[in-house]
Amino acid sequence: MLRIRLLGGARKIGASAILLDTGKYKILLDYGSSPSKNPDFPLPVSPYEIDAIILSHAHIDHSGAIPILYRGAKGPLLITTPLTLELSDLLINDMIKINGDKLPFTKREVQKMMEHALPIHYNEPIELFDGIVVTLRNAGHVPGSASIEIEIDGKKIWYTGDINLTDTRLLESGDVVRDADYVIMESTYAYKDHPNRKQEEKRFYSTVKELVEDGYTVLIPSFAVGRSQEVMCILWHYGFDGRTALDGMAQTATSIFLSYPEYLRDYLELKYSARHVKWMRSKGQRRRMLKRPGAVISPAGMFSGGWSEWYLKQIYDRENAAIIFVSYQVPGTVGRKILDEKKVVIRGKEREVKARVEFFELSSHSGRSQLLDIVSSLKNPEKIIIVHGEDQVAEAFANEIYENHGIDAIAPHVGDIIYLD
Repeated sequence: MLRIRLLGGARKIGASAILLDTGKYKILLDYGSSPSKNPDFPLPVSPYEIDAIILSHAHIDHSGAIPILYRGAKGPLLITTPLTLELSDLLINDMIKINGDKLPFTKREVQKMMEHALPIHYNEPIELFDGIVVTLRNAGHVPGSASIEIEIDGKKIWYTGDINLTDTRLLESGDVVRDADYVIMESTYAYKDHPNRKQEEKRFYSTVKELVEDGYTVLIPSFAVGRSQEVMCILWHYGFDGRTALDGMAQTATSIFLSYPEYLRDYLELKYSARHVKWMRSKGQRRRMLKRPGAVISPAGMFSGGWSEWYLKQIYDRENAAIIFVSYQVPGTVGRKILDEKKVVIRGKEREVKARVEFFELSSHSGRSQLLDIVSSLKNPEKIIIVHGEDQVAEAFANEIYENHGIDAIAPHVGDIIYLD
């Protein structure tokens, strides 16, 4: 009998991990950690029990615990897209750089992970084991991201991973597997809709343009993988001609993206936007960049490391500077404190942020209406399992699906086991 055990990412966001047990094979769908300096990990599993891992995308909350499974002599097969594999190597090694010996793995385990990988492209079914066929579908979340379709003895399971059904500058919208028997579905924004994407892009561009023309230095803290490149593309697409800089790991991620044009909506747009910005290479360059009006795109998106922390210290008390957030700020982070209170701790002392602070919602997740559209488009699912959402959000969404669509929908807790008939 098929069964699913939630090892992480249930009624919470972070450390996503789902164990699929066929009775003969054990397959992990993601094995992530929390993206922080003291990360949390999913419930442990023995590396010797896992036959394969299928990774939806490279973000640390989905990939960050995978190296743990390569500490033994045996290592499971890792299946993902080639772009996700390369990005995971980048992000997990950066995680090691930040956390050092606090982590339960080293670069050696990351190398073993890479050696056990089988990269596959979208829409190319592979027979993983006898009677088990895996197909990766475009998820529209970040370049290379995939939802996971698994057929087991005539039953189809679809794990959405992080999915976005809106076209962005960087990506085409994600695919929906309508004929799945069982759906494991994210619920990050099941409680709200996003603003109209094109209107939000134009509002963002106009704000940056006006600020720079008025003499401001604009800091845009952005995730290295996906959001930084999206911001570059938006500014270039709408014709921003002010001084613009790209910094930190976003540079490496951009170079990797450009090596995989098949995963981009418009390869040339990213290529030209990357040429339009100045790539920061030294502290002297960075200081000169801040002396005149312009925009700086730099990780980390929540000021949890990277060069954005350095830029923040230079401009937080300047009235002719602005901090523009383009992604959700997790409670407890430096970014969230700035957004909510206009306060920041510098050299151990809480200080007022005099720079202007703005927020734009350039999300790479589906909003509430799109998630409900996915549910409505499913042909005849036997069960929907809600994951990757905060406790009350996931529970309310599962209840709504059951009440309005008559589908058996549940929001399990971490550690729960679900039997699939």
